[in-house]
Amino acid sequence: MSGVSCVLLWNSADGKVGPQSLENLMKKIELLGAVRIGRMHIESAIYFASQSKSTCKNFQVLTSSEYPASCFVFTDSNTMLVGDLAFREFAGYLKSAFQRKRKLHVEGKGIKYKLGDFGLNFVTLFMGQSANVKGYLIEVTFGASCMIHLCGDILRAFITQVLPGVCPPVGDPSMAENIFSHSFHKAVQTGSVDSPRWPPVHLAVGGLQTTPFDQLLSHACARLTMTQYAEHMNTVRRLSRQVSQPVSSASSSISAS
Repeated sequence: MSGVSCVLLWNSADGKVGPQSLENLMKKIELLGAVRIGRMHIESAIYFASQSKSTCKNFQVLTSSEYPASCFVFTDSNTMLVGDLAFREFAGYLKSAFQRKRKLHVEGKGIKYKLGDFGLNFVTLFMGQSANVKGYLIEVTFGASCMIHLCGDILRAFITQVLPGVCPPVGDPSMAENIFSHSFHKAVQTGSVDSPRWPPVHLAVGGLQTTPFDQLLSHACARLTMTQYAEHMNTVRRLSRQVSQPVSSASSSISAS
């Protein structure tokens, strides 16, 4: 679904978020009229530099069923590259310089809904070869616009009203920004529609003729969406490593991720 998306990492104060909580949330939006329209899949492979003095310490490669012909590469310096899907194999030729960490490979399996002008993806995250759930992501898309800087308030209102258990309304307006990831909040505040160079990928909505400017905006929205996924997946990696390692060594492990 084209449009502006906000991706949320679902946490709870009591730490009781689980499969049943997700199921209850999906049943709730179905009662509001949401229609299940399919499934989605996303993967993030991460590579670390073999040499400690390397300028680029690590990078991750994301692929998503929402953009089946593209892959997205993010470095630790927040540089992003959008390439043809075949580019994901390129990292395999860098074995002498970068090593893939399979235990930190993150996979997301999601269910897609449509509710009016909004789309919702409920994504369950797994890491490495473990069958244990590592977290949940909720992507909310406002499909009626690709103007990032105009959609912040609309998405905030929808999320706090339709998903209050995920993002309860906050009395202090200055605190409402906390429902957004850092990358989305920055894009909304700056009005950035920075468009990456893009391979020949079909992003147009079926049956609609788009102009080159429309396509640039769609590309920018897709880039922002995947940036948020990358940001949250790195957060899941850090949290998982903190839990699995002693407190004394947790801080040093974060810097390596």
